[in-house]
Amino acid sequence: MRNLRTLLAILIVGAVSIVALRASAEDPKNHPVGWQAWGKDVFERAGRENRYIVLHMAAVWCHWCHVMEGTTYRDPAVLKLIGEKFIPVRVDQDSHPELSYRYEAWGWPATIMFDKDGNEIFRRQGYQPPDLFAKLLAAVIEDPSALPSGGLDATADVAVHALDAATRKRLEASYREVHDAANGGFGRVHRFTHADTLEFALDRGRPLKRNADAALYAGMYGRTLKGARRLIDPVWGGLYQYSDRLDWSSPHYEKLINIQRDGIRAWVLAWQIDGAPGHLDAARATARWLMERMRVPAGSPDAGAFYVSQDADLDQRMPGTQFYALDAAARAALGREPAIDHHLYARETAWAAASLATLYDATGERAVLDAAIAALDWTVRTRRAANGAFGHARASDEDIHLGDTVAVGEAALALYRSTGERRWLTLAIEVARAIDRHFQGTDGGFVVRQPDPAAIGALRKPVRQIDENVATTRFLNLASRYAGDAQLMDGARHGMAWLAALAKNDVVLPGILLADAELAREPVHVTIVGRRDNPAAAALHAAARRYPTRYLRIEWIDRAEGPMPNPDVEYPDMP
Repeated sequence: MRNLRTLLAILIVGAVSIVALRASAEDPKNHPVGWQAWGKDVFERAGRENRYIVLHMAAVWCHWCHVMEGTTYRDPAVLKLIGEKFIPVRVDQDSHPELSYRYEAWGWPATIMFDKDGNEIFRRQGYQPPDLFAKLLAAVIEDPSALPSGGLDATADVAVHALDAATRKRLEASYREVHDAANGGFGRVHRFTHADTLEFALDRGRPLKRNADAALYAGMYGRTLKGARRLIDPVWGGLYQYSDRLDWSSPHYEKLINIQRDGIRAWVLAWQIDGAPGHLDAARATARWLMERMRVPAGSPDAGAFYVSQDADLDQRMPGTQFYALDAAARAALGREPAIDHHLYARETAWAAASLATLYDATGERAVLDAAIAALDWTVRTRRAANGAFGHARASDEDIHLGDTVAVGEAALALYRSTGERRWLTLAIEVARAIDRHFQGTDGGFVVRQPDPAAIGALRKPVRQIDENVATTRFLNLASRYAGDAQLMDGARHGMAWLAALAKNDVVLPGILLADAELAREPVHVTIVGRRDNPAAAALHAAARRYPTRYLRIEWIDRAEGPMPNPDVEYPDMP
């Protein structure tokens, strides 16, 4: 069963049986292999010089990426073969979502080799030691035959936008099967906090459901969230990426924004459901790292934005296992800390905004809400393209990506839930319509971005990523309920068509179960009617935003602000 890759939605490099030290940080341009930038000119040069292209997909936070760059790509035999017949290209996967999602099943690091026509002739996952890599390069030179297309995909019937009963039953049974009843978590290899996976158990375990399975699912999320607390940095806060032991005792110490988002989202929802204080403590501890270490400082033109990630290791002499075992005083005495990736992307900043707004709903802490508002204001100001979608690293129609755009839409709805301010609802509806215009796939689902007309070979095929399609389908569905917009509902069904087709494969996809259930019913709908400066109305709103579900349409009607976008419920005129 191909369940771990899609269930956890995060891909891990395989274990290797070597001893290697992390290379010290350096500018990739100064590396002896001579890294080139990714672009169509690489393929033009390959055609002129009769070369192949070796693509090294890496990450700033990735330990084994650093190892491979410090050993394999410095090996004399490897350098000789690359120099004779290859153009070496290094891409930071966080900076290039289209490539990242295209090759996420092969890394990190991921190694892909192309011919001059863009056909893939080699794909390999994880660290490759020098001797083996030299043999692989030689084998490609000897036989550059194109590989069959790879990746998880499905052909959708766009008229079918719901799971059939048999598929739904199979997915639910598989979900229960892969749960670890001893340690919590899902799967048989690693331990993660993945929001959709946890949310399915949280939704099924709510006491309000009062069904026979509620206790079973409550135990599943309770064990998992208790174990996941072992991945929280006890000094700085923040959630480590995963554990490679089933009892959550062996963290991999890199900290990524999406991991914090998933942890905060799950812990807050758990607190909203059962009120256990440990959930809220864990959410606060996770957010502390975001607030204290990942925000762009005040006074900067980019104040409000959030950085991308923090590395696992301090340097080649002090790996994360040693550094993160230090207490606060010992860390401070070193005078430095693991490197932070200071790139600024719409997606990561919007993820931070949404998670902090969610935490505010539970705690009412104004500093957390202010940080969320500043983050989304920065994103709109600096990353919104002219066509209404959002660029990853710049405000350009050429840089728009589905992940960045839907992340902004989710954050806007989160802030509307938190504040009741109409501007956030307006933004969410505008973003939903931009997604519908720019990212629909021709046969169901939504593509990471529309292919470049000049793309060649394997790169002509658009990429559809599972988590993004789940998020987009759920977002468009909820936005359509707020807007009363049938076209947005059609967009949600278009996304569900691909997800339903994908679910026919032998995979466990709890996010698809969530999207399917939400499309089949109206959200919980809570409306506060009263002036926004009225304390009683404000108290009602504070209670409403703590309602224990993410599938919530919460509106605040102040007559002075005019009618709501979707007047599907009429309220009497009241004093």
